[in-house]
Amino acid sequence: MFLSRVEINQFRRETMRALASPQIMHAAIMASFPPIDSAVSERVLWRVDKVASSMYILIQSSTKPDFTHIVEQYGWPSSEQKWVTLDMDRFLSSIKKGQKWRFRLRANPVHSVKSSDDDSRGRVYAHVTIEQQKKWLMSRVQKCGFSIVNLDDSDEEACIEIKHTDIIRFKRQNAQLTISAVTFEGILVIEDENKFISTIVNGIGRAKAYGCGLLTIARI
Repeated sequence: MFLSRVEINQFRRETMRALASPQIMHAAIMASFPPIDSAVSERVLWRVDKVASSMYILIQSSTKPDFTHIVEQYGWPSSEQKWVTLDMDRFLSSIKKGQKWRFRLRANPVHSVKSSDDDSRGRVYAHVTIEQQKKWLMSRVQKCGFSIVNLDDSDEEACIEIKHTDIIRFKRQNAQLTISAVTFEGILVIEDENKFISTIVNGIGRAKAYGCGLLTIARI
């Protein structure tokens, strides 16, 4: 597994267009990998992060990427801009139960509502309130192999910060899509290392092709 970060120039017209359409950004990211057998799918999770005044695309993949075209389209090509790619295998092998980490997750908190008893799947709606969004995350952490705690280990309700909520509307073919993307941050404790590693690899929730689902952790 690899984790890569490439800075983008958020003031370029091409970048603004891609940021407004996860479909365009997804296609550009997938073009960062060589063609593979149609029976094998490249496992890619990504999100756009803003740090101070800078903006980055963060990409997790099973194949090492080449972001030359990303730099040419959305970066600063004349500056011979580079990107950073880290091998995650050694890091993943060091994951152990009981470790405490700071986390960031950009996710698509939704729920299904059935219109009738015959409706097997129901219609998908976004969770719109902060309370609903936090409950959505808390309902998933156990099966994801971690718990969310306070930094001081107090018994108070676990602190989840919601940093951003974006409503993104874009077209895919002839369909109009709407995604509610929420950025969560907080402190987690690993409860089951195998489940947690699977969560890191596979992501959380829906809309993974459109910049949601990537969970990253950092030392406190």
